[in-house]
Amino acid sequence: MALQQGDTGSQVEQLQRQLEKLGYNVGRFNPNFGPLLEEIVKAFQAESGLLVDGVVGEQTESAIARAVAGISLPTSVSPPPVSPSGDFTTGNWPEWRIVTQGGLNTRSGPGFEFPVESTLTGGSLVTRHPDYTNPVQGDRTGKPWLVITNQGTAQFIRANNKFIEPDIQS
Repeated sequence: MALQQGDTGSQVEQLQRQLEKLGYNVGRFNPNFGPLLEEIVKAFQAESGLLVDGVVGEQTESAIARAVAGISLPTSVSPPPVSPSGDFTTGNWPEWRIVTQGGLNTRSGPGFEFPVESTLTGGSLVTRHPDYTNPVQGDRTGKPWLVITNQGTAQFIRANNKFIEPDIQS
């Protein structure tokens, strides 16, 4: 069964999870096939040499499944590297500590244009969201955001050492 913009349901969310595993920034998983997901599907199709139509038909579905099956995940986790600007490029660390004294806003997606969902106090511990293979998602400008679990949902915080640090005791 083909999936395309306007479709809804668990198959759409599964598609988002597969594309996220391949490194695409899908934002928060949801059951709606919207314009962003269509653009991501088109990007995958172009990179895979497939017909670029934004529809997940049999060929695209097979190509995504093969790509996901070819992923090998690291077996050990070391503290994530920090760029010269303080950005974390990977978030594969179980717990993170909020280091800003005034607190840190969580957002519904990766970027300042997304609504604030809550404010975490300085010193709080947060956990990366277990459903995301790539827990650091880039915003529209390329800045990294960490996907965390907060209030039972996936929320995003800026992945920079001005705001967070890996909790080494975890």
